[in-house]
Amino acid sequence: MRKCHFLYFLLTPLLLLACKTEPPATSSTAARHTDLPEPVQLSATTTRQVFYQDLPSASGLEYAQGAFFVLGDDSPYLYRLNEKYELTQRYPIFDTTSIKGGRIPKDLKPDLESMALLTYGRNEMLIMLGSGSAKNREVGYLVNLTKGMEVKELNLSRFYTFLRQVLRLEATEQLNLEGLAMDKAYTYLLQRTLSKGQNVLFRFEADAFEDFILGRGGIPAVAVYYFSLPQLGELHAGFSGAFALDGELFFTASVEETPNAIDDGTVHGSFLGRIDLKMLPHASDEANPLAVPVVQLTNEDGGPYVGKAESVVVRKGEEGKYKVVVVSDDDKGHSELLELDLSIAQGQL
Repeated sequence: MRKCHFLYFLLTPLLLLACKTEPPATSSTAARHTDLPEPVQLSATTTRQVFYQDLPSASGLEYAQGAFFVLGDDSPYLYRLNEKYELTQRYPIFDTTSIKGGRIPKDLKPDLESMALLTYGRNEMLIMLGSGSAKNREVGYLVNLTKGMEVKELNLSRFYTFLRQVLRLEATEQLNLEGLAMDKAYTYLLQRTLSKGQNVLFRFEADAFEDFILGRGGIPAVAVYYFSLPQLGELHAGFSGAFALDGELFFTASVEETPNAIDDGTVHGSFLGRIDLKMLPHASDEANPLAVPVVQLTNEDGGPYVGKAESVVVRKGEEGKYKVVVVSDDDKGHSELLELDLSIAQGQL
């Protein structure tokens, strides 16, 4: 089995160091993953749908302090929902005086696409990251929930340069970071595929990533993993959101007909999926990405949901059962929330 690569960033000059790897025993994906445990099957039922006229372009979702916080990728605000999913408050992330119509123009927006809860001492903070698909999107923000929604801007240009080097991206290829999740041991960052490329998971040691974000340390070492997601017609699904819970990484993925990470396109559907984090060693070979269980999202009436799922929060219920909240973006200045009942059982992928 090929060992995962651990890549490091040294400030002057830039260098990438990787541990030696052992070649896989076979190039066959089937043979490569024969030692995996019995797969699981996901089933999901949509129990509620909520439409938000005045919450544009939902792209990130997190639960903290008894409320849901929603981020919009072209909105200058952070939105707060109560437990009934009612919009109760909005907080400015940055100066809004020059913004007209409540939305930031596409060529200027920081494209904040992911959000997670970071706890430091007594402080609970929301960390928000730009997609990295353009220079003005190489930013992040920390919002301190404990200190009156205090906002700090993060310049992440060197970090995004590092990730491009890790992926060996050409000058014409784009970074497209869409999901962020954190647990006590690790931080997970998801790169969305842009056609037939791989969906990638970056994993960082939690303490090292926290030190970097808080300005106390350098860019952390990263391990890289590769995943295969389903298609709708000829189009591949791409990661769009993440949430870590009890050794599992839940994610949303969507199928959008677009040639790049900037332009919007026709959305054909969305998925909810699960990665058993113990299986990450099986996803370390770029040539043999790991297939993981997913379920296609539906409307309350059971028909296919064609919205663009962007982020997810998961709460555990009875054994094998979860309550899931997903937010989506309609690219028209509105957002939607889906509440789902998710079940996980042994079965075929």
